[in-house]
Amino acid sequence: MWTDLPAPVTEALERLNAQGYQGFLVGGCVRDLLRGVPPTDYDMTTSATPEEVKKLFSDKNVVETGVRHGTVTVFSRGMPLEITTFRTDGSYSDGRHPDGVTFASTIEEDLARRDFTVNAMAWNPRKGLADPFGGREDLQKRLIRCVGEPSRRFDEDALRILRGVRFASVLGFAIEENTSRAIHAQTPLLAKVSIERISAELAKLLCGAGAADVLTAFRDLVAFLLPELPEVSLDTRLQALASVPREPALRLAVLLADLPPHEAGKLLRRLRMENKLSLQVTALIREQRTLLTCTDTPCLLRLFRKFPPELAEALLTLTEALHGTSMAQMRGRVESLLASSPCLSVAQLAVGGKELMELGIPAGEKMGEALQMLLEGVTDGKWENSREALLSAAKSWHSVC
Repeated sequence: MWTDLPAPVTEALERLNAQGYQGFLVGGCVRDLLRGVPPTDYDMTTSATPEEVKKLFSDKNVVETGVRHGTVTVFSRGMPLEITTFRTDGSYSDGRHPDGVTFASTIEEDLARRDFTVNAMAWNPRKGLADPFGGREDLQKRLIRCVGEPSRRFDEDALRILRGVRFASVLGFAIEENTSRAIHAQTPLLAKVSIERISAELAKLLCGAGAADVLTAFRDLVAFLLPELPEVSLDTRLQALASVPREPALRLAVLLADLPPHEAGKLLRRLRMENKLSLQVTALIREQRTLLTCTDTPCLLRLFRKFPPELAEALLTLTEALHGTSMAQMRGRVESLLASSPCLSVAQLAVGGKELMELGIPAGEKMGEALQMLLEGVTDGKWENSREALLSAAKSWHSVC
C-alpha cells in the first residue's frame, strides 16, 4: 500500500527526509491506507518549521493556509499537500481552537494532541509506522477511541464529540466504552460549535452505513441537536434510516418525516442546509402523504406536475420506509406512467404562447393563466395534448374570460 502513493506525495516526503528533516504522512490518509481505502487527500507533518518548508519547496507554489498553527500547503503538479510542523497545542479557551501552539521535536508529541487513535498514526518511508496509541489495533477491532482521557479531548474541542460519532457511522465502527460515556456526558458542549460545522458533520453522519445503530445508541445527542423532533417516534425514525439509500435528502426526509413540511423546512434553515437540499427534503415529506392516497392516473399526474419526476424513486422509497407498505404495485404504475413521457409542464404542451396570442390571448398574466389551465386539463384527462385539442380548449376558455 505504501508503494502506490501518488508521485507528488512520495517526492515531498523524500525531499523532507533527504534534507535532514523528519517527514511523515499523518492522520486520515494513514488510517485509510491501512484500511485499503484510497485517501481523498494527503496530510503531512514534519520537524521542519513553516519557514524551512517554504524554503525547501521554493520551486513550488506554497500557500500559507495556516502558518499561525504551523501549516503551509504545497502544490505539487497541481496536487495540494498540507504540511504541518510537529506541534503541541496550548489551552482551548473557547472549547474549539487552541489559543496557541508550540512547535515540538518528535512525532510522538504531535500525535498526542490528536482526537482518536485511528487518526493518531503517522508513516515515514524510512522509519515506517509511528503508532504510539494503538491506532492500528483499534482499526482491526473496528473501534473509535480517544487519544488519552476522553473528557479532556472533548473539553478541548467540542466538535470532536460529533466527529467521533460520525466516524463510527461512516466506518461502521463501535465507540470504546470510556469514549462513549464521555460523549453522553459532554454532549451539551456542542453548544460551543458553530451551526455550520454541526450541519456538515450531521450530513456525513446521516449518510454513514452505521447511522441507524450509532444514532440510536446516542439518542440523547440527536435530541440535543434536533430538539424539534417528536420524542415519541424518534427511535422508529432512527431505525428506518437503515432501510433507505445513503443519500442526504432521503436520510433527512426519514428523520424529519413526523414534522409538518413547513416545520421541517424551518429546522433545515436553522441548520443552514443548502437551499436545494432543503427544498427536496420538504417536498419528499409533503408528497409521500399524497402518494399514499393516489388511486388513479390523474392524481399521479397532478403529483408529478409539481414534484420533480427525477425524485420519483426517492419518493417511492421514502413512502415504503415510513409506512411499511408494499409499494410494488404503485412503483409499477409510477414507472409505467413516467416512461410514457406524460405532459407534466407548460413547456411540454403541444401549443405555446405564440399560438395562443393568435387567438387574442394577451401576453403576461393572462397568458400564464391560459397555459396553466391547458396543463391542468391535460393532466386531468379533459383533453389530449394535441395542437387541435388545446387550441379548441383555449378558444373556449378565452371566450368566457
